[in-house]
Amino acid sequence: MDDIYNNPELYNAIHENIDTDKKMINHYAKKCNGKTLELAAGTGRLARYIIDLGLPYTGIDISKVFIKEAKNTFQDKANFQFGNMQNFNHSISYDFIFVGFNSFLHNLTDQEARSCLSSVYQHLVRGGIFFISAYIPDPEFLYQGNELYPFTDYFNYKNKRCRIMGENSYDELTQINNITWYVEYDGIISKEKYNYKMRMYYPHMMDLLINESGLIIEEKYGNWDNSPLDEYSPMQIYICKKAD
Repeated sequence: MDDIYNNPELYNAIHENIDTDKKMINHYAKKCNGKTLELAAGTGRLARYIIDLGLPYTGIDISKVFIKEAKNTFQDKANFQFGNMQNFNHSISYDFIFVGFNSFLHNLTDQEARSCLSSVYQHLVRGGIFFISAYIPDPEFLYQGNELYPFTDYFNYKNKRCRIMGENSYDELTQINNITWYVEYDGIISKEKYNYKMRMYYPHMMDLLINESGLIIEEKYGNWDNSPLDEYSPMQIYICKKAD
């Protein structure tokens, strides 16, 4: 079984055409107009938004392979570093810190989440913004059973029409979703498979964890169209600042 976070070519192919988060992230980055830190930066899909705005960008990730890929892509336009979002310690503070595209869900325990938010608090300037986006746990997704189902739309990879088929197993006690991906090439599912885990955080728990950290939730949205967060929302998007 392989690690999806060691295959930047496949990861980039899957996410190449995703930009639904661009408008909102750009809005808050421009509003802060200063030093930006991205947690779990991956290969740099979201970094490009910040770099194109001309803002100083730093990104951290625990995948050395992804960091190498990002450095090769952006050269001296950005600062990519190996680092864990739960306990980073930088000598500077940031005007805008964000963790996008469900990456916060890689904090698999409450303690990991608290450590992450504490590190954010320590590195965020007064008046700065911390931005989180993650999907809201969907019971239909969590309890689909062992049958394979599509995780992605079709994308081009190795000159083939591909998509990710997957299965998952949800542990209600730990609230961790164990996910396995299989790559389908031109309609044929290969033996190539990838496993990873995500913790499912419901909005009430996110509220509690954020407020415990000393951060204040200033705005909440339920999707990228700025719709309010409610029981029908697919997303939970938080705009946070330090408490005065």
